Amino acid sequence: MKLVERDTELSVLEGMLDACAAGRGGAALVSGAVGGGKTALLRAFRERAAPAGAVWLQATATAADKDVPLRVVGQLLRTAGSPGADGEPAVWPLTSPVAGGVPVRGADGAVPAEVVADVFPRLCGILFARARKRPVVVCVDDVHLADAYSVECLLHVVRRLDVSRILVVLGESSGSEWDDSRTRRELLRRPVCRFLHVGALPRDGIAAMLADGRKGRRSAPPVSEFHRLSGGSPLLMRALLDDYADADRAGGAELVPGEAYERAVALCLNRSDRLTRSTAWVLAVLGPRGERAEPAELLGVPRAAGERSLRALHDMGLLAAGRFRHEAGRTAVLRRVEPPRSPRLEARVARVLYEYGASSTVLARHLVAAENVDAPWVLPALLEAAEAALARNEVGRALDCLRVARDSCADERQVLRVRIALVRAGWRVDPSAAVRYLPALTDAALAGRLTPRDMKALIGHLLWFGRADEALEVLRVVEGLGEREGLEEKEELGEVAEGAVAPGRWGVGGAGERQVVESARLWFAYGYPGVAARCGAAVAPGPYGGVGAGGRIAGLVAECGTQQRALALMASVLDQGAAGDAVVRAERILQETRPEDRTPAAGLAALVALIVADGLPEASRWCDILLAEARERRAPMWQSLFATAKAYTEIRLGELAAAEESAHTALTVVPPEGWGAAVAAPVAALLYAKAAMGRLDEAAAHLRIPVPDAAFRTPGGLLYLWARGHYHFAAGRPYAALEDFHRCGDLMARWRLDLSALVPWRSDAAQVYVSLGDDRRARSLLEEELTRPGPRPPWTRGVALRVLAALAERADRPRLLAEALDILQRSGHRLELAYAMAELSYSYWDRNEDGRARVAARKAQQLMRECGIKAPVLKASPVGAASACPPERPERPGAGRSATGLSGAELRVAALAARGYTNRQIAGALFITISTVEQHLTRAYRKLGVQRRTDLATRLNLDAEEGTGAAGCGDGLSRDCLRAG
Repeated sequence: MKLVERDTELSVLEGMLDACAAGRGGAALVSGAVGGGKTALLRAFRERAAPAGAVWLQATATAADKDVPLRVVGQLLRTAGSPGADGEPAVWPLTSPVAGGVPVRGADGAVPAEVVADVFPRLCGILFARARKRPVVVCVDDVHLADAYSVECLLHVVRRLDVSRILVVLGESSGSEWDDSRTRRELLRRPVCRFLHVGALPRDGIAAMLADGRKGRRSAPPVSEFHRLSGGSPLLMRALLDDYADADRAGGAELVPGEAYERAVALCLNRSDRLTRSTAWVLAVLGPRGERAEPAELLGVPRAAGERSLRALHDMGLLAAGRFRHEAGRTAVLRRVEPPRSPRLEARVARVLYEYGASSTVLARHLVAAENVDAPWVLPALLEAAEAALARNEVGRALDCLRVARDSCADERQVLRVRIALVRAGWRVDPSAAVRYLPALTDAALAGRLTPRDMKALIGHLLWFGRADEALEVLRVVEGLGEREGLEEKEELGEVAEGAVAPGRWGVGGAGERQVVESARLWFAYGYPGVAARCGAAVAPGPYGGVGAGGRIAGLVAECGTQQRALALMASVLDQGAAGDAVVRAERILQETRPEDRTPAAGLAALVALIVADGLPEASRWCDILLAEARERRAPMWQSLFATAKAYTEIRLGELAAAEESAHTALTVVPPEGWGAAVAAPVAALLYAKAAMGRLDEAAAHLRIPVPDAAFRTPGGLLYLWARGHYHFAAGRPYAALEDFHRCGDLMARWRLDLSALVPWRSDAAQVYVSLGDDRRARSLLEEELTRPGPRPPWTRGVALRVLAALAERADRPRLLAEALDILQRSGHRLELAYAMAELSYSYWDRNEDGRARVAARKAQQLMRECGIKAPVLKASPVGAASACPPERPERPGAGRSATGLSGAELRVAALAARGYTNRQIAGALFITISTVEQHLTRAYRKLGVQRRTDLATRLNLDAEEGTGAAGCGDGLSRDCLRAG
């Protein structure tokens, strides 16, 4: 783009060059604002000077070179050509004054005499020697940034220009500290020096630039608009033309400063001095409030310096009447210019912003970076900003605000408020960081120095870390405060209506305070049911709608928030089992709540209701939604909680690989030490999934994750015992498995939380008794499970029927299994469906229906593969001999349970042993443990009256020498499969 409106300045410079060629040297100081076009003017003058045959020596000073002695002079000499050529005195490289031990500046700030006496004359010598042949132009741009040695050297040359052919042209940016320097004043006093000011472009200049830049376009906004936004700055004008070109290509017709304009603003400021940048930053931060502010006072500089920096910003075209010409300019300063690192300045800005009524979020940005501000408004502003940051999912910013607030506290009550806020915010990222605050907060709560809402938050954190007894004491304090405050208010207001409750001194009276208390009670009733049982009817769970916790919450549902409604629904499901409309109600709660209003407690309570009520597809879908929201909020603890819920949903659906991944995610995003007593839940999910897939070594490794004793006072502890029981059973330790399952039953009975939908411990224990041959105990548990009163999910009946089929007569097994299959298929429990299908294949095999056995075996194998089980593998919940394929058919039809008195499981193991298979091969083929094989063989020896393996074939009417293979089901069990097992 061509140079416009600079003809006068060019003519002056050309005249000085002509005088120089005639032997009258001179100097010119070209001054202009940053981005005002002085560099372009110097470049145009160089092009005009080239035909005159002048030697052009060029240098450009930078802020980085300001403290490097003679850096600018060195640049000039490099452009002068080879030193010593044509008989000229050698002056380059110059001796470094620092290397020679010469001080950088003298005591009075002047250049040391050693440099003046040695270096300066040598430079003058080479310049004057060059000037004897041709005119020499010494051009230094941005001279205000040059090092002091070079500036003094240039001034030394200017003093000797009267009779010479040397022209010194210096370019400076106006509005810097250089304006008041001694060197500049002396330079301007020299008779040979001319001062040229490159001002802002007038309207005609803007019109010329617009006409040149508009070529190829049909129209453009008025010249006045470009002139107003650019302030006459050529640099900003070019940026506006670029932005308009982009808008024109996009179909827009308006002039809107964009990316190019912002880059140009940032370039102007980055080329300015520190004070000018700081002034621009202060004005950008204050915004419209800055009109009445005094930047010099804020920056702590003399008024003259502040006025100079303001003038520089006006000359650049950024400001008009003390304000940014366009919001894009202010945005560019805030986004692209590094703020001054001055805690004192931040504190001053914060005070001014507070006086002008800025929001707490704006104030906090400066208070966090400021030195300590001793003012009563600081703490409330920081606390409010922290809450706002949490609402925007900016946990890091919230913690920064709270840490500064902690240092601003004036009394103990304020310290407690900040600590509660730190615990609440830090829990999202690292719950373990909250532990150190709990003792002091608990003492304060017991002394009545916390509000009921803060106490409720404290109760949740105490329960999280297993401190249930301390949490109970805090809850009693909350209840006592509520009752006392209610009575006091009644007496003061003269209320006569029985049961009316007036607002308390905390400002949380009435329904709001009751919600706080009831919500805390529910955490006890269903989070620590053992502790709740000790607390009496006030906290212990009861029938929903009755006198228990669920009943009390039900009366408040209409006036409650999402969390209370979700907790009420969870209480209903856990009190009544599978309530008919629980799935619909849970989805309604989640659907009617905006994402920003959802809390982890509400989401988890709704998910628990969905899982217990067997709404697995809905639970899976909402787990994905809540997980995505937690990731978006950058809340690791929320992600881990919802990942754990997803893992249990996937376990119920038979998606073992996915469940393993979800549980692993939960324990990776938040390490086990951050889980407190709740760690039992994700560890249990991971343990069960790996045991069910037969990866027992990996499962055993998870048993080494510390689970605190307090976890076994929570439902998470039940899940851990359940998962560990299945691991023990799969690993061949049936009695250890029975101990875990029966401990589940004892705890659930003691807690009045005996829900098969939560942990089907009776069916699990019955499976173990079946494997041990204790049919009586197995049958007793299963009959109790099937005849228990109250609603429950159908899948629990399906599992019980599957196990019961192993104890039934041969003729009844297909009927029981068919019913179990129908229930499990409709409920979507694919893993249990696979086990039942495997049992059905054996049932057909026992009835000599080999074709149907093969079909069932293939279906069982397919289901197991879909669940993530790769045969041969040990089952997590073996029932009898639940291989995906029955063994080889005995040759004589007389063999069977009726002839030998063996159970189906014992008969299958004995038949394979009679054909010569080892215990390990039998275990691998039948999906059971080696220990279970040994137990079945022991009972078979006793019933058949034999002592050796070789006698089994005779007693079972088998020909032990035949059928060394195994072809019972075609694609199922083969010799290679047995050998691999």
